[in-house]
Amino acid sequence: MNQLRLLASYPRSGNTWVRAVLSGLLNEYGAVALNALGGVVAADRALIDEALEIETSDLLPEEEARLRAMAFRNWQPTSSFPLKTHDAWLPAPGADTPPFARDQIAAIVLIVRDPRDVVLSLARYFGLALPDAIEALGHPRFSLGISEMGLRPHVAQLVSSWSDHARSWLDADLPLTLVRYEDLVAAPRDGFAAIARAFDIPAPPDRLARVVETTRLDRLAAAEAQTGFRESSRFAPNRFFGAGTPGAWRDVLTPAQAAQIVRDHGATMNRLGYIED
Repeated sequence: MNQLRLLASYPRSGNTWVRAVLSGLLNEYGAVALNALGGVVAADRALIDEALEIETSDLLPEEEARLRAMAFRNWQPTSSFPLKTHDAWLPAPGADTPPFARDQIAAIVLIVRDPRDVVLSLARYFGLALPDAIEALGHPRFSLGISEMGLRPHVAQLVSSWSDHARSWLDADLPLTLVRYEDLVAAPRDGFAAIARAFDIPAPPDRLARVVETTRLDRLAAAEAQTGFRESSRFAPNRFFGAGTPGAWRDVLTPAQAAQIVRDHGATMNRLGYIED
């Protein structure tokens, strides 16, 4: 049976940065091509169509949700690179189980980030006003891949609220490595070495040091400005990578907005070390 390695995160929490580093580690020369990052998105419609041998465009979102775990029973990975997912470990509407089969999970790395910083990036990427982004952050049915304007390249993904997303993975009793985005920023070599170990990806110290330097967020942003990035959004074209500075929320959110996020997510923020009792 094929085994799944998952790189999971709430959107705008550092997943793509991690993919860039892993891509460099798997390149003999440590090179990173921004528009050719490794890995497959777990919600990729073409992947699911091929695995199920059907056209998911003919299905309702609820029907897609019921079939996603089955798709990965049939899918044959071509590399050890982890699947990228923003799904929560929760059944989506119409499904009885999460989108992956428990007995297929070989390793998970869960990236978490302070929700007060997440909301700034979420607002920019999705073209939302901050109050709307804060509301989305707390919505139990927040989802990706749903559109009234035509077929999306990804099937629907239940992300849920920031708190429910984190708790769903942390409490699932799965082989999970938890990594905080802020710790990656503070000590990138240690953090990325731990991620590489979780996925059994070789990370020789010299190559790791070279890749960490190559994939600094400011350098990724500069490369994006020069070449563009296919994963940037129409609301912020070629501005996928921001400064990524932990604590930037202090200069942007009003005290009332910051307090609302703590009210909505305080228990999970405390659990992850973002606030103290």
